[in-house]
Amino acid sequence: MWLFLVIAVLVTAFCYIKLKKVYGHWDEQGVACEKSVFILGSLASSILRITSMQDFLANIYKKFADHRYVGFYQFNEPILLIRDIELIKQITVKDFDVFSDYKTYLPADVDPLWGKNLFQMTIKDGWHSMRATLSPAFTSSKMKIMYVLMQECTEQFIQHFKTQNKSVSINVKDVFTRFANDIIGTSAFGINCNSMKNPDNEFYLMGKEATDFSGFKVLKFFGYSFSPTLMKIFGIKVFNKKVSSFFRKTIKETLDYRKNNNIIRPDMIHLMIEAQKLQENIEVNKTKKLSTELSDESMTAQALIFFNAGFESVSSALSFVVYELGVHPDIQKKLYQEIRETIINEEKVTYETLSMMKYLECVISESLRLHSPLPVLERKSIKPYTIYPVMSHEIPLHLKEGSLICIPVGALQHDENYFPNPKKFDPERFNNDNKHKIVPFTYMPFGAGPRNCIGSRFALLEIKLMLVELLQNFEIVPNEKTQIPLKLSKSNFNGIPDDGIWLALQPRILNN
Repeated sequence: MWLFLVIAVLVTAFCYIKLKKVYGHWDEQGVACEKSVFILGSLASSILRITSMQDFLANIYKKFADHRYVGFYQFNEPILLIRDIELIKQITVKDFDVFSDYKTYLPADVDPLWGKNLFQMTIKDGWHSMRATLSPAFTSSKMKIMYVLMQECTEQFIQHFKTQNKSVSINVKDVFTRFANDIIGTSAFGINCNSMKNPDNEFYLMGKEATDFSGFKVLKFFGYSFSPTLMKIFGIKVFNKKVSSFFRKTIKETLDYRKNNNIIRPDMIHLMIEAQKLQENIEVNKTKKLSTELSDESMTAQALIFFNAGFESVSSALSFVVYELGVHPDIQKKLYQEIRETIINEEKVTYETLSMMKYLECVISESLRLHSPLPVLERKSIKPYTIYPVMSHEIPLHLKEGSLICIPVGALQHDENYFPNPKKFDPERFNNDNKHKIVPFTYMPFGAGPRNCIGSRFALLEIKLMLVELLQNFEIVPNEKTQIPLKLSKSNFNGIPDDGIWLALQPRILNN
């Protein structure tokens, strides 16, 4: 018993001394810093669910308004939050060769499906090569072909509610998650799910589990931040065994079926199959080997991160924009009028028609500003870097290799200096007369620089199509379950209320 107490005291003392030294990092560098709590660092309020991560970053951003950058601690890791627009431009674009990596939460050998995906890959891992491999999946020509698949999923969604022929109360996050699932299923995996008709299909259930980053999974990421070594020793992975096995099996079956039957679909899986063939040909001819190994495991990792991005980000973005239209009937009416005027003589909305709807783009852009799908950007330096002083209180700041950078996208997009009356939902900010007033690098819903979101155009196309089809057939109205204003969650990263977002769809009665 006494031995245990002595060991516990010694371990606690060791941790205290070590963390005290860590928590002096920004003071030694002459950087203003948010206060820290033992072990938890500066994130105590967020970890304890007192505030959300978005609010935590926004509070620091406002508190240190007279600084270009400010330090804080995530457990035992010093992080530099960047407030200055010119510095953000330097880090994300001009000096991308220094800040080219994201934070690596755990080594690829612990959980390959997480560590080998494009989002987590480092420059040394072959990020450039993998990005080049996947980028052709999101060109205009490829998206035009996949647009037909999107239309099929959208029609299934609309018909599900039209056949009820009455006003329907819905949790929009739930139904749009199913819609996003179906889009990903058909465009990436070649699987037809129809998750409205088949609500418990395995693809949807596994996808929902894979993309749930609340509760215990949030604690996992905190654990990776606090002690990656300990998490590795215990073999704690991002994706559980059931999810990993399902997606490995799905990808393998898809790959085998397409290869054996010579099936070609213009999607991400096909592009990776072609890249894998190229790699095999290079190895057979003993020419220069590709920098990125395209194994079946790597392909599964890319498909899974594409699933994560599309499943969660798109459904959240759709949920927020539909909510804003529901509680702003005047804006909804104006958008509906644009839709009616644009597609009067068309049976189906075409790819080209969507690009003609300028107010639609304004509405989506403003919703992405108000509810950014990516509230924070992370970067990690791969070599030493110096931020030279500009303000009188600054001294040269020398960042070591591996330094972590945080860019508070959500806070920037709510800064009244850049967006007057920032809490107001005002699509006119993005019209032709006003959009030139938006300061570069203050609006970054899909990131910035070479590591911006590879699928942003795909996501926007998906959102546009759904909004047009939805408003053609229904009026979106609040009901007794609708929160006005929304009470955003403190427990999940996207801010979606814990009870969901509730609205009603009322069938439109059209005049001939």
